Amino acid sequence: MKKIAVIGTGLSALSLVHHLPAFDVTFFEKSWRPGGRISTKRHENYIFDHGAHYLKEDHGMIGLNEFLNKINATKILKGDFCSNIENKSPIEEKQVIVGQKGIESIPIEFHKRLRYPTNFSTHIKKIKNLKQEYYLETDSEEFGPFDFIFCCIPFEQAKNLLSDYIDYSPITSPNFDVIWTVMIAFDKRLGSPFQFGYHLTPNISFLMNQNFKHDFFSDECWVINMRSEWSKEYYNIENYVLEDYVVDQIKKHFHSDSKAVYKKSHRWRYAYAKKSYKDLSDQNYIESIDHRLYALGDWCQGPSMQDAWLAGKKLAKHFTELRLQI
Repeated sequence: MKKIAVIGTGLSALSLVHHLPAFDVTFFEKSWRPGGRISTKRHENYIFDHGAHYLKEDHGMIGLNEFLNKINATKILKGDFCSNIENKSPIEEKQVIVGQKGIESIPIEFHKRLRYPTNFSTHIKKIKNLKQEYYLETDSEEFGPFDFIFCCIPFEQAKNLLSDYIDYSPITSPNFDVIWTVMIAFDKRLGSPFQFGYHLTPNISFLMNQNFKHDFFSDECWVINMRSEWSKEYYNIENYVLEDYVVDQIKKHFHSDSKAVYKKSHRWRYAYAKKSYKDLSDQNYIESIDHRLYALGDWCQGPSMQDAWLAGKKLAKHFTELRLQI
């Protein structure tokens, strides 16, 4: 049986392997858990979905909702939503799909379902070719040989691994937005009439209350995304400065005297692609001449979870058809 290495355990990687026929697959993940940006931060009683926030129920991706429901990874919630808070847009009820135990439930349950061996906390630094077989190297270990390697990671990281085998000079790089995300727990309710919405201030693009998603902590918890332009301008801002600034902005907006009892921030360097690789090149993935090395990610199709699912599905279809031809 052909041996496949998959670098990364984000949704595009999981979707790829799910849609492939049976192979000898091994995952490699530099983090301690699967999921990439589909991430949940936990601190004592607090839970923050600080990467992806939710999945739209009407995203139009056939089979995705049904599969996630089948593996008991998600639940459907109704929340009060405002499309433009600054402009005082009307608040409406919106139905969204969230993780059963945080958004990380999606990749965790998906990964469990696949049941392939995974090397967590393993940062692959180099791909080596020896006698027509491929090996993966960290600073201290070597893995292989492998017949095929799929790099399901951000574009620049995949390029660094694959540039010895794929000519990247004609390939147009997607442009990524950086996003600062702030997690805050307040000691009492802010009095917000909505649970999530866009455009709170000129610098805050999105915020979402975490209590209605998880509903088992006493303090009021929020995840706040800064605007991409602001995040780029203040790329190197000190975390504590950013956190204090956001707390002040939130309290001013809601005229609240609440106290922030927990603050944490995270910078997503590759938050989402402004234009997907598909939009830029009319291609769904990057492939080596020998059809044995591939680069893939949500950046191939778009910024959302459903785009990651689609990216993996499309490459799996191509790879399966190619193997049948050979």
